[in-house]
Amino acid sequence: MAISPPDQEEAAQYLRDALPRMVPGAAVAQVEPLAEEVWQVALADGRLLVAKHQLWGFLAQGQPWDLLETETEVLRLLGRAGCPVPQVLGSDPQAQFILFSHCGSHTLEEAHQPAYLPQVIEGLLHIEEVLGGHQDLLRRRVMPQAQPDSLQAHWSRAATRARQGLEWLAGQCGAGPEALAPAREALDLLCAFLAARPPRLGTTDYNPRNLVVDLGQGQVRFIEFAKLGWDWTERRLVQYTNTVRPGFASLLDPDQVERWALRKGREAARALAGHHLVFCLNAAAMLGQALDHPGEHAAWGRAWAPLSPRLRQLVRCLRLSLSPDPWARAIRKVLG
Repeated sequence: MAISPPDQEEAAQYLRDALPRMVPGAAVAQVEPLAEEVWQVALADGRLLVAKHQLWGFLAQGQPWDLLETETEVLRLLGRAGCPVPQVLGSDPQAQFILFSHCGSHTLEEAHQPAYLPQVIEGLLHIEEVLGGHQDLLRRRVMPQAQPDSLQAHWSRAATRARQGLEWLAGQCGAGPEALAPAREALDLLCAFLAARPPRLGTTDYNPRNLVVDLGQGQVRFIEFAKLGWDWTERRLVQYTNTVRPGFASLLDPDQVERWALRKGREAARALAGHHLVFCLNAAAMLGQALDHPGEHAAWGRAWAPLSPRLRQLVRCLRLSLSPDPWARAIRKVLG
């Protein structure tokens, strides 16, 4: 199979032919798209499976960070430890397909409800604890561009974009120099504080689309472990619990941040609130570019359309005081 995403007909035909080799005795009754390069497979006996195609997996073949091998090893390790993840049922390295147990047909982005937040928190902490305990084993699975030094480079770019978002918001809200100057200084101090905290080994692909919800059982499971790297727990938690489609919204609130403080300490709570601010300011920078330069950023405009309510949603998220932090207060003052 070439390095190009299979269409629905190609994927269905491939799965009908290949799935019985990966799951002995299985017969495919129906194949439906779930997401880009992901299909729900109904078997003749009534079971549901999920098939994923790794479009860029060919580029990592033969490397220690081979995507199918990494995801298989990590999910089996996490599954044995009782983490909320799907089971790997088989894979085909030649076609770059991998099969999982079915965990639900909705993502947390679609079922964005506060009731799921405790499961997200507990699941993330359990996953990072297990991966941290096997760090020596898994270190070889980390791509060169996901090493700790690379994290700092990525964070530097995120901090720069956050400053751009702050200045754009200040212009939109009519903030004067008396508010913007201390907000810039506070943001720089906050980003330096966040960068100095120790990162944890985990997935590098974290967003609410990678949390699958079984609405009937009310269970949340984590997916997408083909790429490992270092990042901060609080940054992962913020991005798992914030949506940008169909609108900006967060599951975090002051009570949850206070519970995080009781669980992980005051500095961790400050980091959680700080990563929320930086995430929102990055979104503000992207929104500003989509609104001010629509021709150059048409993709963002299409992904976030309609754009008109976006600014109100984003300001609402930023105005939410998650912790009594002086840096955060200075930053929020630009919002009026």
